[in-house]
Amino acid sequence: MKRRENFWPVFLVVAFLCVVILALSFSGNLKFLSFLEKPTVAIQSFSYNLFQKLPFISESAKIEKLEETNLELLSRVAAFEKLKRENAALSDQFQTLYPRSIQLLKAQVIGAPGFIPGVSVPNNFIINKGLKDNLKVGSAVVVKDNLVGVISQVSENIAQVNLVNNSSLSLAAKTQNGAVGVVKGGGGSLTLDNVLLSENITEGELVLTRGDMDNDGVGIPPDLVVGKITSMKKNPSDLFQKAEIRSFVNFVNLSTVFVYLQ
Repeated sequence: MKRRENFWPVFLVVAFLCVVILALSFSGNLKFLSFLEKPTVAIQSFSYNLFQKLPFISESAKIEKLEETNLELLSRVAAFEKLKRENAALSDQFQTLYPRSIQLLKAQVIGAPGFIPGVSVPNNFIINKGLKDNLKVGSAVVVKDNLVGVISQVSENIAQVNLVNNSSLSLAAKTQNGAVGVVKGGGGSLTLDNVLLSENITEGELVLTRGDMDNDGVGIPPDLVVGKITSMKKNPSDLFQKAEIRSFVNFVNLSTVFVYLQ
């Protein structure tokens, strides 16, 4: 019982002293105790270093450092892969005899509005070139000798490309054997329509652009590859026949394109 009675006076005295010291500290009146600062700093430094060397702390720091290094390496690998793809695209394009590389401007695909991977295919691209790069509405966009699409909108720094499978795009075309028609997009597919019934078209035959350039040289040059015929629909009672076309361009994975400048 005496121990309990002795506890309260000691507790109250210690609590009072703590309050006094705290008040003096806040009021800046503990400067006379500044000589204690240096040894306490040394003790603090020693205890911190000792704490850092504890096994669970050092392992945590190592893991954090490894994670940072791993992220940095992954970033470098991604940048290297992107550069490798761009160099491969440039190399492939420069090896293509037509269209000539001096007529082309390299651009990066930076967006595909409405595209949902695994659900749909792109029918529009946003590229990182615009009016400042002399882009114009109606200019053809290609990869190697394959037609990708046509510039439909241009702002100062970016442009929109309507891909060949876009329902708003139609263009004059011809087959390898000279049959003429109109290529139309829609639903992610391509159709060669308005081909005379008397014309002979065959599966596997290439479909090329006929050419649609204006007086300023803006538009689609001739003999770009649109795709190949995969099936035909020919009804003797119709005036025209049509064919399904498959493009050689993988629109889903495409990251670098070239704008035809003239």
